[in-house]
Amino acid sequence: MKRLYTCIIAFALAGTSCNEWLDIDPALEIREGQIFTSQQGFMDILTGAYIRVATPSLYGLNTTVMLPELMAQHWSVTANTSSAYISNFDFEQTAVKNLLETIWLQYYQTIVNLNALLNAIDEQKELFAAGNYNLTKGEALGLRAFLHFEVLRLWGAAPAGIVPGEKAIPYVTEVSKKPDVLLSLTYEQVFAKIIADLDAAEALLADDPVRHYSNAVLNSIGTLAGVNESLPHPADENHYFRQVRFNYYAVKATRARLHAWRGDIERAAEIALEIINAKDDDGVAQFTLGNESAANNGQLTFPSEHIFAVSNSLALQTLTPAFLTNTSAYTQTVAAVQLAYESAIHASDIRYRNNRTWEDRVVPLQTSNFNYFKKYNSTSTTVVTDMPVIRLAEMYFIAIEAGHVELFRDYRVARGMDATVDGSLDLVGDDVEGQQVAIRERLEKEYRKEFYGEGQMHFFYKRLNYDRFTWPAVKENVAAHYGIPLPQSQFQFE
Repeated sequence: MKRLYTCIIAFALAGTSCNEWLDIDPALEIREGQIFTSQQGFMDILTGAYIRVATPSLYGLNTTVMLPELMAQHWSVTANTSSAYISNFDFEQTAVKNLLETIWLQYYQTIVNLNALLNAIDEQKELFAAGNYNLTKGEALGLRAFLHFEVLRLWGAAPAGIVPGEKAIPYVTEVSKKPDVLLSLTYEQVFAKIIADLDAAEALLADDPVRHYSNAVLNSIGTLAGVNESLPHPADENHYFRQVRFNYYAVKATRARLHAWRGDIERAAEIALEIINAKDDDGVAQFTLGNESAANNGQLTFPSEHIFAVSNSLALQTLTPAFLTNTSAYTQTVAAVQLAYESAIHASDIRYRNNRTWEDRVVPLQTSNFNYFKKYNSTSTTVVTDMPVIRLAEMYFIAIEAGHVELFRDYRVARGMDATVDGSLDLVGDDVEGQQVAIRERLEKEYRKEFYGEGQMHFFYKRLNYDRFTWPAVKENVAAHYGIPLPQSQFQFE
């Protein structure tokens, strides 16, 4: 793996400005030619992209736990801190500008690495065996589409304010020294390119092992498959651990998100239902809702639901201080949390009861308790390393939003919630509009409970253009702040 970080992606790691990462050293171009002479070389570059998106600069912290959660008001903040600035949508403070610059560059530097792979892979197709050409190219294309869409969701306008012909973000498909690769395209062009990449990725991943084998087998290369040779399992070791790769269902789920973002919730639901109903070759559900057993074992990110996750090797160093080591960590008041989790109604909720997700602790030498967020800690000393980016629960919510309210009962049972909320989503007479309002109000509560600390609440608000928050306190005129300003380094290319 060390070779990975000293060759083709070294130029991306070395700089902090767009000019620097576009300026490719000739020696590195030579190394690129050496890397792409074996199947392993291509896989190393793809692995490097996965490693980068899992770092604290992206999904290891910034784009899950930090930025979107602060904008969704999930953490209580201290005045005149960068957290408070973000919560108040003040993007002009230096610390906030630096954070946004870092996130922007990490996204595009990852995309550049994927482009290096994609630009070379077709000429070296003969190097691949066991279907790995299709898997490698399909994952790279799918991940490229996903990352651009993530940039668009963060920096682009809320869907209600999108004008198709207006500039959105760059969609980068090549490794180039030319600055014009960073020129922003229109929303219409960006959506077209995302869809094209997803289409190509889905076709290439049509025979993805995740469609044939259970995740139990695919996540057990050295245990289950080796112990019980009678179980079917892939012969190629590169076909395992599909939940932390951009697999076939990750492509599908991204497509569902995209349709929901563009307002076609019915089409989004059709795709979400494909994932909900997906089965392996033995007829076993590929993804299942997390339940009491998982929660009791400290698996509050519900690994059985992971459609796409990142393997965060720095989780212990970054997540522990973020939540558990001191009183400046991310937290929320006990009263606000009780309201969020509807503790008076759902005392049996598997996430909330027994201090599983939150624990109000006495802090030595402090005058008050501290409410610790424990979702990413499987034990008091062990953190979760596989951080979810897309989960099955989101697919349920998309389908429910489109009117498949019967699925809410399945979800509610899995989470141990009280049955009294079931009837709130039922259609009364012909009051379709009333049902839609009821569904949206219910989903607002469920997104918060389900994805606390994962970054998805902000995108629910932005997609539906919420202009007023009512939790943990009333906040008005929110929609005016959904468009994050482009980083200063991008202005030179506009």
